Amino acid sequence: MKYKINKLAKILGVTTNTIRRYEKMGYIVPERDESDYRWYNGNDVPRIANIRLLRKTGFTHQDIEMFLGNSRAEIKSISGKRLDEIDEEMKRLYYLRHWLKDNIQLLDTFDEMGDGFITRENRQTRYVIYSDGEKLLCEDERLKPLHGFLYQVEEVQLITLYKKSDLENDVICPHNALAIKEKDIERLEIPKEIIDSPYVEIYPQCTCVYGTVSIPADKADDLDAQKEAILRFKAKLLPYMQENNFVLDGDVAAYVVELLGSTIDYLICVPVKTSE
Repeated sequence: MKYKINKLAKILGVTTNTIRRYEKMGYIVPERDESDYRWYNGNDVPRIANIRLLRKTGFTHQDIEMFLGNSRAEIKSISGKRLDEIDEEMKRLYYLRHWLKDNIQLLDTFDEMGDGFITRENRQTRYVIYSDGEKLLCEDERLKPLHGFLYQVEEVQLITLYKKSDLENDVICPHNALAIKEKDIERLEIPKEIIDSPYVEIYPQCTCVYGTVSIPADKADDLDAQKEAILRFKAKLLPYMQENNFVLDGDVAAYVVELLGSTIDYLICVPVKTSE
């Protein structure tokens, strides 16, 4: 069974240029007749189909070239390495899916709360601060865990911290940070050198009052607008705190819900305890 290039291309759903490229790569070797026309045999269809399947599996053309003329043992070894890569990619995608699902849930919570408040336990987190007010913090030892959070950990949260001592005096100084949930550290296999850094701090599990704050996106770099929004939130929160006999019991954490839309939205976590 022999085919001309047009027929082979039609069967495989590719262009004749693709067939010629596969030929240059050594995937198929056509016979040539006296008029120098290419003729392909019946084995070229499954051969190219197999190459297409390998490409779907993520093998590069350089990888596939290593298959050519190799023993089954070598092919098995090459395939095993790709399988390991796929397993790692599946793990990474699982973590990203988990992060995205949490983000959607955070958006739902924000919408459901509106201007109201709820009281519940938060989850302990670890965080590394990268700015103090308008000042970026760039110490070499701080950058190590910061870059670890950015590039080695999928499920990271953006938070802004407001110190208790500042808030009690109506001083609003945001400390921006990257955070991860304590319960996820082992599951995410985060290296100890990242977690054990002295620049990685703990936000403890405690009873918190949750509320929402939104800032127009065009005010993202306006520190005064952020301060005004937090002070408005504080004024709105005060009656709820008094009704429930709560007092502030730690630094306030603002979890970023949405950063790229028309507004910048925060879920505010206010640690509280019952006043004596």
